[in-house]
Amino acid sequence: MTCASAGGDRHVLSCGSHGLLLGIFLFFTILAVGETVFGQPDSAIMEPVELPADSSPQKVPTEPTAQGVPVAINADRIEYDRDREEYHATGAVDVTRGPIRLNADEATLQKLTGSLTARGHVHLRDALTDIWSERLQLNLNTEAGVITDGTIFWKEQNSFVTGRRLQRFSETHYRVKEGTFTNCDAQDGEIPAWRFTFDDIDLEYEDSLFGKGVWFNVNDVPVIPLPTFRYPLGASRKTGLLFPTVGYDTKFGFKYRQGFFWAINPSNDVTISPQILTQRGGGADLEYRYAWNRQTKGGWLVRSLYDKDQSRGRGEIRGAHAQQFSRDLSLRILANYSTDRTVLQNLSTSATQRALPSQESNLTLLQRLDHGALYLLGQYIQPLSAGGNTTFQRLPEIGHRFVNPDLFGSPISLTAETTAAHFYREKGFDVGRVDVVPGLSLEGLHLGHTLGFRPQVKFREVGYTRGLTKKSAQHRETFWLGAELFSNVSRRFSLSEGNWLRHSIEPNVIYEYVPQTKQDELVKVDAVDDLIQKSLVTYSLKNRLSQIGGGTSNTWLDLLVAQSYHVADPPPLASRFSDIWTRGHFHAPVKSTRFISAFNVKVDAFYDPNKKDFSQMNTDAFIQSRQTWYVTVGQRYTKAGTRVRRGDIWNPVSFNEVLAAAGEILYLTAGGGVRLPHGVTLGTKWYHDFRTGQTAEWDVVGLYQNPCRCFSL
Repeated sequence: MTCASAGGDRHVLSCGSHGLLLGIFLFFTILAVGETVFGQPDSAIMEPVELPADSSPQKVPTEPTAQGVPVAINADRIEYDRDREEYHATGAVDVTRGPIRLNADEATLQKLTGSLTARGHVHLRDALTDIWSERLQLNLNTEAGVITDGTIFWKEQNSFVTGRRLQRFSETHYRVKEGTFTNCDAQDGEIPAWRFTFDDIDLEYEDSLFGKGVWFNVNDVPVIPLPTFRYPLGASRKTGLLFPTVGYDTKFGFKYRQGFFWAINPSNDVTISPQILTQRGGGADLEYRYAWNRQTKGGWLVRSLYDKDQSRGRGEIRGAHAQQFSRDLSLRILANYSTDRTVLQNLSTSATQRALPSQESNLTLLQRLDHGALYLLGQYIQPLSAGGNTTFQRLPEIGHRFVNPDLFGSPISLTAETTAAHFYREKGFDVGRVDVVPGLSLEGLHLGHTLGFRPQVKFREVGYTRGLTKKSAQHRETFWLGAELFSNVSRRFSLSEGNWLRHSIEPNVIYEYVPQTKQDELVKVDAVDDLIQKSLVTYSLKNRLSQIGGGTSNTWLDLLVAQSYHVADPPPLASRFSDIWTRGHFHAPVKSTRFISAFNVKVDAFYDPNKKDFSQMNTDAFIQSRQTWYVTVGQRYTKAGTRVRRGDIWNPVSFNEVLAAAGEILYLTAGGGVRLPHGVTLGTKWYHDFRTGQTAEWDVVGLYQNPCRCFSL
């Protein structure tokens, strides 16, 4: 069996990659020092000497190694045997070289062979590792060594390896007999939550370990036998099996998923994940990721499932590609496609995906210019809950945007947008369209530097290769006039030294005019083709409260209120005064309470002043208490009947039209999570439709994480 590490978003049996035993090898390497490391000329060699009771420990004078780095040894007693050319230190032995330090009860160093032996409570530590053993033996010339009854802790990866005998063959290659491996923290004498036990492993700390006679243990109880086993180590990704995922779902039954990760090279990898759903069928996911260079990256996912309920294969493709050819030229690809319209509704665990009316795939090639941009767009829309084979696809569209903020150095700003698109569909006729929109605005006009004035005009010429019923070319000319008054008034209040509360008010009034044009014969694809008459005044008021201080700022309140008034006769179903739109975002102050760490409320509502009732009301609230718990509640309400259309192609904050009557919408969403003692976390998500009285979805999830956070269930 093989396990693998797949990088950032892959998880295996451990919490990360694992490097082992590096510290002892660094220590062994620095002690390979020739014949002048610990000794002095023979005339100055120390003979065996007992220290008086009140004497300080003996010390061999520090001398440089062959690499020029000093090594020092201290002990209660140091002896030198001239015949055997051997140092022997006993009692509180302390050997240091730079950041590395070795302690033992006794140690012996042979100058001629380079053999170093340490015994009794051996402890080696450096910046990366801690090593404990009863006996450590090393040949400084060959760099081969043996650790007896040892434990090695790799700090960065939080990895522990123990063994009766740990043999070193090279700087990175080891052999361990009768030992254990784990990433779990465990105090002296404690049993780790999980670990592997083995008879024999071969370990390459920048690659992997290969073991024989392996058992996976939970609380020291053997659970899974692994006769032969490979486990990834080091920071690089490794090819192999990922840890299996097992679960239960009331909709799909028991779920088993086993992934295989293939590290093709540092820039490409593939994950194949077969899965079984006992109540629905079986299938597999294939994911390909790549980062060919800093300018090119992407990922693609293919999902397939044989659906027992429908006795057919089903699947979907999702992917994204981003490529920067130069500073100004880029390519973006987004793909979303399902084999049939109900795949997401039937099989997705995401409520957002299940409610999608359609999904889009597109390709965009963008060339930035000095005064704008040129782009090529291809778009495919797959209908899901709405639409069909008469849906227009945009293949292709070519567009150009031009912006000159100061025409000939004047306060006049010139803009121009030009698009040419071809629309096709599976059933019905195709059509081509050219849209040209030049515009002018006058900037910098003001009254007393408090009230700004901005006149604007846009001309629009749209041409079609055919009409709705006529095959001859069609066109439409129109224009948009806008006159805008705006201001921004603010005041700052002192809360304390270095902290202020800033209150700003931004009133805005804009008049817009679009003449009536004939468009009954025009093909309607999007908003460009539906430009109704408009003579409208829209007034809005924005209030904002912000706390500033300590190098940070936080918005407490962002509130916008807006309404439109029809100067001319309003469109069908509309009233002279539109519904009042309110959008608010409330935040908790930076230093609100110790109990509540996050508090956000969002409100989006329309109020009908004629009926004195809310036609729409949407709210979302989120409360969090540090890392202990959180609660989120959302509500969606739309009254049965007509509803205001938000904005148009000319102005996103205006309310000119009223949409046709539709049914009532009333549902509630709620969710939350709480972190309990003993590593248990519970969470839930709930969707309830009050109109039908049915709960569309209710999810409950539980998570157990052991104290050292090295595994979870």
